[in-house]
Amino acid sequence: MLKKTILLAALLSLSVFAEAQSLLDGDYILKEWRHTGASFRPGEKAPTLKIQGDRISGFAGCNRYTGSINTLPRLKVGPLATTRMACLGDEAKRNESAVLSVFEGARRFKLRQPDRLEFSSAKGERLTFVRQPDTIEQVLYIAPETKPCSAGVAQMNCLQTREAPSDEWSLFYNHIEGFDFVAGKNYKIKVRREKVANPPADASAFKYVLLEVLGD
Repeated sequence: MLKKTILLAALLSLSVFAEAQSLLDGDYILKEWRHTGASFRPGEKAPTLKIQGDRISGFAGCNRYTGSINTLPRLKVGPLATTRMACLGDEAKRNESAVLSVFEGARRFKLRQPDRLEFSSAKGERLTFVRQPDTIEQVLYIAPETKPCSAGVAQMNCLQTREAPSDEWSLFYNHIEGFDFVAGKNYKIKVRREKVANPPADASAFKYVLLEVLGD
């Protein structure tokens, strides 16, 4: 009888663990992070996170990573393995290193509502991810000039975008299908963002398609 009780308790514990873990399953994009006392917001090439059971993967800013995650009896992330693409620029390298360091050092997590997932360390460092649907529509404002930028090992010129007139301009590393940019013009456009399955190591997890030019 005692053995049956212990076995039942063990099975129940596994069931509760599996259910708790499955609540986290999904695709996320990094909204902000806190490291060494300062808060940061990523640009267009934001780190991503995919959780499937006890496995995680994603894009860290320059490289893709994979690893494990367990939430019981306490949170443990990693160890994480990454690809070895070089980061172009000291800032990109520092940001990727900081994000991975905070992630592997996280000791607590909190799921706020169904779409906001926070990881935090004992030092008060924090990563805040937002769950992403496969497809969304959004409005982008486009600046009249591009700026030099880097994507992986390639040098290129990037659009400058923002989602509201009061936001700061951010470099936009993606191509917008159907959109023909003319320098010197301001644009307000509506796009559809679609999740890309298994993107290359140095590529965005999303593609963008023009739906409508709304004005300038």
